[in-house]
Amino acid sequence: MIVRFLGRRPGWAALSVTLLAVNIAIELALPQILGNAITGLRDPLTASSFPIARSVLVFVFLVIVRTCVGRVLGPIRNRTAQQTLGDIRAAVYAALQKKTFAWHDNVRTGELISRAGTDVGRLQELIFVCLLFSVDVTAGLVGTLLLIFWVHATLGWIALASMVPTVAAMAFFAVRLQPRWRRVHEKHGAMSSVIQENIAGVRVVKAFAQEEAEILKFRMKREAFLHELSGAVSYWAARVPFAQFLFGLGLPLVLWVGGQQVLHREILIGDLAKVVFYLLALGGRIGVIGQITNIIQSSSSAAQRVCDLLGEDRETASLIRASNRVLQGSVQFDGVGFVYDSEPSLKVECESPPVGTVAPIRSVRPVALEAISFEVAIGETVALVGATGSGKSTLLSLIPAFYSPSFGVVRIDGQDVRDFDLAHLRRSVAVVFQETFLFSASVAENISFGAPNASRADVQSAALVARANDFIEALANGYDTLIGERGVSLSGGQRQRLAIARAVLMNPRIILLDDATSAIDSKTEHEIQEAMSEVCRGRTTFVVAHRLSTVRRADRILVLQSGRLVGQGTHNELMAHNPVYQDLFAAQMKSSSPTITPAF
Repeated sequence: MIVRFLGRRPGWAALSVTLLAVNIAIELALPQILGNAITGLRDPLTASSFPIARSVLVFVFLVIVRTCVGRVLGPIRNRTAQQTLGDIRAAVYAALQKKTFAWHDNVRTGELISRAGTDVGRLQELIFVCLLFSVDVTAGLVGTLLLIFWVHATLGWIALASMVPTVAAMAFFAVRLQPRWRRVHEKHGAMSSVIQENIAGVRVVKAFAQEEAEILKFRMKREAFLHELSGAVSYWAARVPFAQFLFGLGLPLVLWVGGQQVLHREILIGDLAKVVFYLLALGGRIGVIGQITNIIQSSSSAAQRVCDLLGEDRETASLIRASNRVLQGSVQFDGVGFVYDSEPSLKVECESPPVGTVAPIRSVRPVALEAISFEVAIGETVALVGATGSGKSTLLSLIPAFYSPSFGVVRIDGQDVRDFDLAHLRRSVAVVFQETFLFSASVAENISFGAPNASRADVQSAALVARANDFIEALANGYDTLIGERGVSLSGGQRQRLAIARAVLMNPRIILLDDATSAIDSKTEHEIQEAMSEVCRGRTTFVVAHRLSTVRRADRILVLQSGRLVGQGTHNELMAHNPVYQDLFAAQMKSSSPTITPAF
């Protein structure tokens, strides 16, 4: 994955590697200069004729060049790494926007934040490893060994013999280190989930006086994270010295064998010095290998978790024939069934059962819809009624292809919704959700979210339709007033009216109102219904209704029970022939208190 993103900037990456190669060449050349100088000075009779000044000047020159290259390499390396990291962040954010509703339904927000934030940040070290250290270590090790063999083959085999078990030991330990880092990141994700859930549900926590319990929960998650982190660090820290000890045995062996050869005049003392210098450089690189291995194992597990976010579970992946034709608004359900997926979108290894135990079977949500068939003409208003959990909201979510039917086909204007371009389809279908979400932005920006190029006049017109203009004008800065995160500074009814205005501004062909007036008083609801009767004229409208007044306005009523369509018709027709509807109507009539949720 890292190499793929680095490939987007081949010029900068190639320049970084080229400059690094220059530095490596200089480092390999310096022991040659020192060795030749030692050889030239070995005999007092010939030392006077040895050009020591030239050797010193060449050495100093190469050190200066290496310093200058390093000064240039640093900014280029950092620029390339940061831009690559920015590309990864952008790709992750784009992937999250394109994930399906089902994927988002089955992911923990805290885990998602941990992967998209913390894990992506950890990739910076991996980028540096891929861009520089891997090249440095590989080229340095190979070049150094070749030069040792060039000096003397026997000493080269000794160096190789000491390096192979060292690298093998590190590889052996590294294989067992990677799962430990994976568990560290999973524990961090679990800890992040507790933080996120507590922040999102702080009002519930305080309302039930559970602050101490939440603090204890976080401490337990934190301790589990720190324990796993300490275990991973200690495991590697205890084993790297062992690997370095194996390599350290090679230097005295080279001195012993090489020293004997120098005494027997088989090699020059300067050549032995070169080998010693190269072995010392190899020792430094062996230490770097230990650090790099730890970084790779930590960052690669983070990279795997990020790759899970960049997978192909996207809404656009299934589109074969993307249609952009103008929608008219007829809707047809043909034998539609739907079952929610209960499998988690992101696998978390630390939640797997212990070895030797049988993993429990995950509970599966019941069938949400089963064998639903009906047709709605262009411009018809349809009300959906039924008890809680009967499938009303699920049915609505299939029209704009938030989910794909498990069975059957949903058609708009006779065409399978899965064959539409999703962006085009959803711009033609306006949705007011049961749970209103507003962004931390101005009132005008929230209303124009679906139509960002709308004029202020259009925004005000949509607010007038939703009966939101009066309270907006009463705010401190009117339409430019910044509202709090999730709209917490507004009442429930005000938030819903802004959501309705946001839907109206899109000028859709199909309108879906998922219990959109549940938090609005009867008087305001009546005003909104009167205004929206003009907006919905000529547009196909689906309304999940809990009030009889809303139901009676519909051209047709669909009655759902346990995911099945058990009746459809007008209010009078259903009252005459549909027992389920009669029971719902009777239950509402018996509910005299406005605080009791009606059956519709």
